Amino acid sequence: MRVGVLGTGRVAAVLGTRWAARGHAIVFGSRNPTGEKARQLVERAGGGATVGTLHDAVATAEVVLLATPYGAAPDLLASVGDLGDRVLIDCSNPLKPDLSGLVVEGGLSAAERIAGWARGGRVVKAFNVASTATMAQPLYDGQAASMFYCGDDRDAKTLVRQLIADLDFEPVDAGPLRCASYLESLAMLYIHLAVREGWGSHCAFRMMRRDPPPK
Repeated sequence: MRVGVLGTGRVAAVLGTRWAARGHAIVFGSRNPTGEKARQLVERAGGGATVGTLHDAVATAEVVLLATPYGAAPDLLASVGDLGDRVLIDCSNPLKPDLSGLVVEGGLSAAERIAGWARGGRVVKAFNVASTATMAQPLYDGQAASMFYCGDDRDAKTLVRQLIADLDFEPVDAGPLRCASYLESLAMLYIHLAVREGWGSHCAFRMMRRDPPPK
């Protein structure tokens, strides 16, 4: 799959590098594609990855990962223009600076707002409820961490589900995009446990289910 990664931070690096290792064609989009940070990222990612401008990353992609802070999304999406029906994965969390809550509480979720800014894009929320440590290694004692995703376009969700599974996560369909608010609140629970309760970054969510007992 051709994946454009908008950003060169930790989430972009981990997901892009692992997808490249699984045979996907990755183009990292950077505001400074000739800089040292971009060069080192491509070296770590290996032969399945290149770096270019933000426009380069979108132009070649079937799926685009928006791997920037939520606050940067409006200007970045405006700068890349119409996405031409491409799938856009939103992995952001709209966090207050002190991590005490979400800046979108009581209104549309971050993903729904991004869907309004992403002209021509089919938005799927995913990769927002796990640390980069778990993104790098989703298996815990042989059990795959769950990765929730939601969106309104069935074909877009199918592509994202495949990208989730390719990284050894258990994909969990959380419904339409309006359910993104649940995932963003779940991220707050994760941050509370990982940061305030001292669990650290090596913890993850896992959904389990079983058939109900016969009546």
